[in-house]
Amino acid sequence: MTIELQHLRGLTARLKENLAKCENTPDVDAVHDTRTGTRRVQATVEALLRELPESTGEDAVRAAGEAWLRLLKKIRRTAGPVRDLDVHRKLLEKLVKRGSDFAAAGEIAGGLAEKSGENIAEASKPDIVNAPALTLPQNPAEKRAEDLDGWLKHERQHLATDLQKNATKWMSKLDTRLQALEAALSEHKGRRRRTRKAAEVALDSFALLVSEIQQLDSITLHDFRKGAKKARYLTETAVEEVDAKLVGGALKKLQDEIGDWHDWLLLAEEAHRALGKRGKELIAMIEAERDRHYVLSMKIAGKLRGRLMGEWQATKSRVRHRTSIR
Repeated sequence: MTIELQHLRGLTARLKENLAKCENTPDVDAVHDTRTGTRRVQATVEALLRELPESTGEDAVRAAGEAWLRLLKKIRRTAGPVRDLDVHRKLLEKLVKRGSDFAAAGEIAGGLAEKSGENIAEASKPDIVNAPALTLPQNPAEKRAEDLDGWLKHERQHLATDLQKNATKWMSKLDTRLQALEAALSEHKGRRRRTRKAAEVALDSFALLVSEIQQLDSITLHDFRKGAKKARYLTETAVEEVDAKLVGGALKKLQDEIGDWHDWLLLAEEAHRALGKRGKELIAMIEAERDRHYVLSMKIAGKLRGRLMGEWQATKSRVRHRTSIR
């Protein structure tokens, strides 16, 4: 059995465990682990298909793999929106707390300034270097935040129902898909391919992503993140490899920063739908965070894209050198 297939078995078992949790109580952790679990399985199946040599039995393996991917897509499309709402509620909570902290700090600073004869308005200004520039007034934005959170919570409860309803069916299908893929692989008569390091496979995946998405902007950035995430999951097939850890760490940093921007983007859209003109103050604050994270994510994406492509070029050179001296 290949390392990838062993890894796939473990990932499938964990995904089933999390689906079982979702069937009973689709809480934050269970939904998060279900969605990320589908991504990990998908990355592993796609790696198996991509590395498959052309030979007898290839079509059966690819058909089994494609069936896997279709099932994973259904699960992820159901769990994904629920997870998004969990994240957005947390962002909103942090924004409200930060605004409250700043308001309290302003009151304290104002009192001290009054005693010392300083200008109260000047003393209560937040430090824009060490603290975010946004403050959240008690009214009306805080009330609108409560309204938005209620809307997000209701949407979450509604969407989680589908996840609970389908969990048992999907667990059974996961077993069926795994058995079918294993059977197809056992019948595959292809020449055994040379095992490559996880870092090499992940970097190849990232290089393909860069060739497909050459221009990064607000339209392509989210798809670029999803591709980088797939490449990162490929490094998890060999956690003992130092190179895999380094490549995986860089990909995770890229993924996290772009993910922060995308979460604020979706939260802004939800705020518009839920609040309309009533939430203009709160929406303005959310959109400012969205724009700030967009700038940060573009900067990180540009930097890490260059670094990882340099690593890929170096890996290709080492492989060519090893081949030439054999």
